[in-house]
Amino acid sequence: MKVLIVEDDSKLRRLLELEFTHEKFEVQTTEYGEDAIFMYEEFKPDVVILDIMLPDIDGTEVAKKIRKIDPDAGIIMLTALGETKNKVEGLESGADDYVVKPFDFEELLARVKALLRRKKIEFEQEMIIGDLSIDFNSRTVKYKGREVQLSKTEFELLSYLVKNLGRVVSKEEILNAVWGLDYYGTPNTVEVYINYLRKKLDPNLIKTIRGIGYTISKG
Repeated sequence: MKVLIVEDDSKLRRLLELEFTHEKFEVQTTEYGEDAIFMYEEFKPDVVILDIMLPDIDGTEVAKKIRKIDPDAGIIMLTALGETKNKVEGLESGADDYVVKPFDFEELLARVKALLRRKKIEFEQEMIIGDLSIDFNSRTVKYKGREVQLSKTEFELLSYLVKNLGRVVSKEEILNAVWGLDYYGTPNTVEVYINYLRKKLDPNLIKTIRGIGYTISKG
C-alpha cells in the first residue's frame, strides 16, 4: 500500500514517514501542496495524509484538485484546527476523514486502515444493489435477472454512481470522472446519459437531487 504525506512540520512529517514505513507502507512526503498534486499523479498513492495549513496553498484546495484528478482518491485531513466549521470545510473539499492534532499514530493508522477497507468494498468485482447487479471485470450489467446492453460511456457512468452509493455526485464530478478533465462539452451531456440509463434500467433507479446532482437508489 502507498501513502503520500503532505505536512509542513518537518519533525511530524519524518515521524509519520518512519511509522508508516514500519507498517510496510510505501511512503512519499512533501511539505508543499502544489508538489503533492504532481506527486499524486506520479506516485498514485492509496491514501493521502493531508495537512490543512501548508506554506503555499491551503490543504482544502489540494484536496479539491486531487479529487478532480481521481474522484476515488482516499484523503485524510490532518490539522490542528478543531472547530466544527473547519472539519466541515475539510470534508466538503473532498476529504474522507479528519484527524485533529495532537493525535496518537495508532488512531491515524486505524483510520487509514478503515478507509482502505471502505475503498476495497467500493471496488469489489461485483456489486448488487436491489435488482441491479454490475460486474466490473466482465463489464456486464443485469437488472431483475435480465442482462442489459450498455455503451462504454453508459457503463462508466453507472459504475461511477454505484461506486459512490449513498453519496450525491455533481455533474462536474461525473464529467471529470467519466468524460475526463479535458472535456469541454456541455454539462447537459450528463443529463442525456442519465436518461439513457433510466430508459434501459428503471426510471426510479437514479435520483435527481435538484441543484446538487445525482445519486443511485439502494432499491
